Amino acid sequence: MQSFIPRTKFPYDRVINWFPGHMAKGLRLISERLNTVDLVVEVRDARIPLSSINPNFEKVVGRKPRLIIYNKFDLACPDTKQPVMNAFAKHTPHTPVLFTSCVRDSHIRDILQYAATLADPIPHVNLMVVGMPNVGKSSLINSLRRVGVGKGKAAQTGAQPGVTRTVVGTVKVLEDPAIYLIDTPGVMVPYIADPIKSLKVAVTGGIRDHLADEQIMVDYILYELNRRQAYDYSSWYRLPDNQPTNDVNDLLTGVAHRIGAVVKGGELDMTMAAKFFLKQFRLGKLGRYTLDDVTPNALDDFFEQVKLYNGNTSLRNKSSLDLSRRQEKKRAKLAWRKEQQKKYQHGGKRLKPSEEEEEEK
Repeated sequence: MQSFIPRTKFPYDRVINWFPGHMAKGLRLISERLNTVDLVVEVRDARIPLSSINPNFEKVVGRKPRLIIYNKFDLACPDTKQPVMNAFAKHTPHTPVLFTSCVRDSHIRDILQYAATLADPIPHVNLMVVGMPNVGKSSLINSLRRVGVGKGKAAQTGAQPGVTRTVVGTVKVLEDPAIYLIDTPGVMVPYIADPIKSLKVAVTGGIRDHLADEQIMVDYILYELNRRQAYDYSSWYRLPDNQPTNDVNDLLTGVAHRIGAVVKGGELDMTMAAKFFLKQFRLGKLGRYTLDDVTPNALDDFFEQVKLYNGNTSLRNKSSLDLSRRQEKKRAKLAWRKEQQKKYQHGGKRLKPSEEEEEEK
């Protein structure tokens, strides 16, 4: 064991891009529905707290009040939380952040309590759940519904990304005050320039497995395990002399033998072995791991390079929730037109467009 030297680098230059048509449509629908939303709940993967950030949401969401949820914390390294929280407090102090686990319903009630603060003076609260594929948006909605109103599934979940394909109707997750959620499809970044970042997203289930190649993903996991000196896999899968390896073929051979992944002629099915190992990692059977660098310096560099939204919206500061002048003007105009429509329906005179403009003045 002492003679084993892990790889210090993982050479990988392939960029994995996956942006099917329903994602582009979903992004447009999200933008269209924002006017009816009081709070945007952006879900990210705690295992890749930086790589699961979609900059497109910054453009679409704009100055809407936002709550960041780092989901699947039960699968991430426990030491991930504090440095990430510290970085947000330093760089985006007005954006609230929570770490959750839908498996344990951990901190789910905190989301409901946070959203409930918006129910005064408005009668009910509309939340929109957004995020990249497979970060657990639908699972989060089901957890909120289970904790909030004691009811079962409201959103379909799946191991592969792309289960939710359209913006669906509202789902009630709390009775008093009334809180409704809008689920949305996972929206991938159209182009991830960093190959390793795209691989991290794939390994955690954000990109269809066949696009990234299961054996390459297993090789990356092997690299990360060795880098952390997490060598238990060598005994679990009975590698030669129970020793760790840098060769993914050695690992997959051991996995294939252990699970009986053999095809006709006695040949080992390496693809089946890779799928099994990948699933074990995603279920947390190999341990809790965070793939992004969350050291304070790395987080500072990230926040300085990627200018995330840093508005002054606070859920407890009602004045900060006011609409912009443009939105107010638009709402007033729509309300005025509705009033004119009512008058017209009841026999009143309907103003002409030129008269509307004069009336607005």
